Amino acid sequence: MDVKARRQEYCQANPGTDMWNPAQPAHRFRSGGQLKKRLGSILLSGIALLTVCSAVVHPFGAIKAQRSDKPLLLDSTFSPQVVTIIERSCQNCHSEKTEWPWYSYVAPMSWMIENDVHRGRSHMNLSRWNGYNPQEQQEILLKMSTLVRNRAMPLPRYLLLHPESKLSDAEVAYLYQWARTEHKRLKTSATADNASSSGGNQ
Repeated sequence: MDVKARRQEYCQANPGTDMWNPAQPAHRFRSGGQLKKRLGSILLSGIALLTVCSAVVHPFGAIKAQRSDKPLLLDSTFSPQVVTIIERSCQNCHSEKTEWPWYSYVAPMSWMIENDVHRGRSHMNLSRWNGYNPQEQQEILLKMSTLVRNRAMPLPRYLLLHPESKLSDAEVAYLYQWARTEHKRLKTSATADNASSSGGNQ
């Protein structure tokens, strides 16, 4: 029995297969179409799952729901230029005035961004500045001045998506000087208050 005869015998014995079966070419294409439909369904299911996860799953709490209209750095001393720099380069991660881009609503990118904002606010929340005591404010200002001068803030990976937030050399110097000056003012004020309190107790 030659090869052609063996192929025909195999196909007749296995009618469900399209191997070597020239009588069923449509079955082969029909299988490809079914595969595409199945892949499409899987893709749609994956998108739907990501959408649900983005809306429901928030590992770091309701970060986006925390919104404040209070001015930044309430009760501190600063110039309009300081506010301009901070609003452009700091407030997205260090305040409750965060502007959330569209990709911050799509998991898993949303979880990464919410984590960054959560960590940023935990270190310094400019929307709740007057909620820190003077000692905490002084410590934050010292850290801020050092991180800004060393260009550790804003974060390099943040600048990849927000190049407009990059600080110029002049802005680094200005923000550094303001933080040091405000730290000195708070320290002097705290020392005077302690002296006054001690004198009143004598």
